[in-house]
Amino acid sequence: MTTARVTALFLLTAAVALAAVGCSRPTSTGPNSMGAGEQTIRQIGSTTMLPLAEKWRSAFNAKHPAVSIAVSGGGSGTGIKALISKTAEIADSSRDIRPEEVQQAQSAGISPVSSAVALDGVAVIVNPANPLKRISMKTLSDVYTGDVTDWSAAGAPGLGAIQLVSRDSASGTFEVFKEKVVTLDGTDRSRDYAPQALKQTSNEAVLTLVGQTKNAIGYVGLGYVNKSVKVLALAPMKGGASIMPDEATVRDGTYPIARKLYCTTNGQPTGVLKEYMDWIKGPEGQEIVKQLGFVPVGQ
Repeated sequence: MTTARVTALFLLTAAVALAAVGCSRPTSTGPNSMGAGEQTIRQIGSTTMLPLAEKWRSAFNAKHPAVSIAVSGGGSGTGIKALISKTAEIADSSRDIRPEEVQQAQSAGISPVSSAVALDGVAVIVNPANPLKRISMKTLSDVYTGDVTDWSAAGAPGLGAIQLVSRDSASGTFEVFKEKVVTLDGTDRSRDYAPQALKQTSNEAVLTLVGQTKNAIGYVGLGYVNKSVKVLALAPMKGGASIMPDEATVRDGTYPIARKLYCTTNGQPTGVLKEYMDWIKGPEGQEIVKQLGFVPVGQ
């Protein structure tokens, strides 16, 4: 082989080696390392949790740009169905997963594992023009079943007929409110929402409608409350002083409609999914929970 051909072959080999090095992605070994290559996490479900999921995504992506996190709502039931159909890695849910959903998941080869990622109180809201400041759980239940239809019977004479505003049946908040309020904490399952309740697909829609309707009553996650509505204190089913929803009463469970918010995965998360879930439950993720008006877990 001539000297020229040997030189050309050497140069070609070196060029190929350099190209290979240039095309490889360096792997970080620091505390925020996610490994090489892009990863995708689909997070679907609770509209109550949607602002949390969106904020978690943006904050996590600022440190881990190689991880693609797709977030959408639709309701807790929608998220659990997506997990079962393997179109989501995380199901956001503002209620416990139901036994029949666990059975459906197991039949599809899914092993649902739920992790509490925040605490919440379902706030009962009225229009600011409503003079009422508190309501008992029994009266609230009678209002939502349609047994009480006029504000005069609920302690606010002069407002006329009560306009019920509710979440829709795909919502975990709808189910929690039905369990804790409508059915009197499960003691009377014959009780149901009155048919005249206006069902809304989001917390924002409930908030807007109650804020614009003088005789309306509704309920939203604590993180959604603003000055457009008034929050009512609730007297527990067994009697006693009325309680407002706040960090202390939600954390200790004295507020009658306190609950946990969950992220459910297929089995214990591993790899990138585990790092994301650990981050959500860690100091940075829980600081976002607090910033958005919900209550952190484990702090």
